[in-house]
Amino acid sequence: MKRALAFFAALTAAGTTFAGVAHAQSDFYIRSQYSNGTFTGFHEILTKPKEGYYQAQYCDRTFWVSSNTVIWTEEEAAAGRNLVVEENVGSSRTPVCTDYTSFATLESLGLKKKEIDQIRRQAEPLDMQSSRIRIIRDAFKQFK
Repeated sequence: MKRALAFFAALTAAGTTFAGVAHAQSDFYIRSQYSNGTFTGFHEILTKPKEGYYQAQYCDRTFWVSSNTVIWTEEEAAAGRNLVVEENVGSSRTPVCTDYTSFATLESLGLKKKEIDQIRRQAEPLDMQSSRIRIIRDAFKQFK
């Protein structure tokens, strides 16, 4: 009987501990919106390192982001959209960083120029990517 009571007490304590950890976890997102506040898109950013992600600073906080996220934020800012880093806990959202002029760029990730160029080329839509045939075709357009 004592063993069963001790087991249930330990199980209850462990369940409370795990529940507390689960409630304390939060997700972080970069959210894009028009100047009137209309939502346009988001990308999740991480608080812990992950393979293929780069360390980046957003308002003096360290996150890990994919190169696609960085390119996306550059494009969204260039299009005049507002970007905000938000912390989501359950159904509540709290702004963490609203100064999108200081957001990470590919150059600020510490990548070499060659790597940056390669990432930018890969991010271009297929119809915009250079190819030898396209360059040759464009060179001869004026002769038609």
